[in-house]
Amino acid sequence: MLIAQITDTHVSAPGVLTCGGTVDTATRLAETIATINALKPRPDCLVVSGDLADQGRPEEYPRFAEVIATSEIPVILAIGNHDDRAVMADHLDLPAPLSGGWVQYTVDDHPVRIVVLDSTSLEHHMAEFCDERLAWLEARLAEQPDRDTVIVVHHPPFDTGIALLDGEGAGWADGLLAAVADHAGTRLILSGHVHRPIQTVVAGVPASVCPSTAQQTTIDLAPTPSSNSLFVLEPPAFQLHSVPSGGPVVTHTVPVGDFAGIINVSAEARAGWADRDPREIYARRDHHSPSA
Repeated sequence: MLIAQITDTHVSAPGVLTCGGTVDTATRLAETIATINALKPRPDCLVVSGDLADQGRPEEYPRFAEVIATSEIPVILAIGNHDDRAVMADHLDLPAPLSGGWVQYTVDDHPVRIVVLDSTSLEHHMAEFCDERLAWLEARLAEQPDRDTVIVVHHPPFDTGIALLDGEGAGWADGLLAAVADHAGTRLILSGHVHRPIQTVVAGVPASVCPSTAQQTTIDLAPTPSSNSLFVLEPPAFQLHSVPSGGPVVTHTVPVGDFAGIINVSAEARAGWADRDPREIYARRDHHSPSA
């Protein structure tokens, strides 16, 4: 199964630019979706791992819905700390939330089961995962203990090393990770929130943080925040996760847009590559030059 992931779209109200009037988040999201639509092979689904809206306001979600509707593949939505549960549910096509209002649900109509979790708080931007949400997760995983499963949760369940975004500490996810460790079928954990591509392994499972379609976070790995800037205007980006049955998970991070310095491949070289085993191509050094 091939999963496309975008995150932290931060779509604002019409006419409003984020980051001090510098980022048109809706346009960046539209460009990202157009890029994903053009992929061959086309992904099986598109996961949006939270912070759909910039401030969780009623005027932001219709704009998000308009842009996300251009996706030509099924969309799976998660909630982030910038989202408002009630407003999000009023404007977007979500499965009925769990009692208690949590935006948690499963998607079972793909080769890999997708379990969407809610790590948001009504009181702060940090992560939390209460006993009720954990019990729901444990019950869902117990339903299909050996089924290949991908978990989606907005906040990464580990410290990333970017202190400003690790404020809650990784302990909030102890119960979540214990449930994952007990579930043989869990293949991958997908998160957002940090606006950077980050990969690690937690509870014996690969965990991937997707970059934002809006702006990226400045790399600052000091023990306490030391950078003069929080964000940097790197290109929007998304990730592609290949989750084969029985094989290793592979994640690709893909920037969006046109970039100077692309090396074109000649028609002669392309013809020489057509319908040939890549191992045959790489077996000779004279085939390594893209301008040949």
